[in-house]
Amino acid sequence: MTSLEIVGIISIILISVFALAGIIISIPLVKLLIKIRKLAEKLDTSLFPVVENLNQTVSKLNSEIGSINEITQNVSSIVLQLEKVIKLARILVTSPVIKIISTFAGIMQAMSNDEKNIKDKSKEG
Repeated sequence: MTSLEIVGIISIILISVFALAGIIISIPLVKLLIKIRKLAEKLDTSLFPVVENLNQTVSKLNSEIGSINEITQNVSSIVLQLEKVIKLARILVTSPVIKIISTFAGIMQAMSNDEKNIKDKSKEG
């Protein structure tokens, strides 16, 4: 055997070892890739309904928020109208009460002045 034949045999052995190592490494790698592909397919089939449900939920929530906003505006309008009614009622109630009290106070003072005048006339005469 010549040195060239020995180098050829060693090269064939090394190439065979590397090929065998490649095959041994590639089998689990292929299995892992198959599992990743199946997982991606499962995610694809299960993720779309979840996203669709989320979209519907967000749409429903937006409509609910819109109706809450509308209710808040209506309540605010009612409160403003109630404030106006209270102010008007205060004006309508207090104005006549003040006039009645003023008139009553004027009558009382006039009666008091009349009593003083009567007393003063009775002392003089």
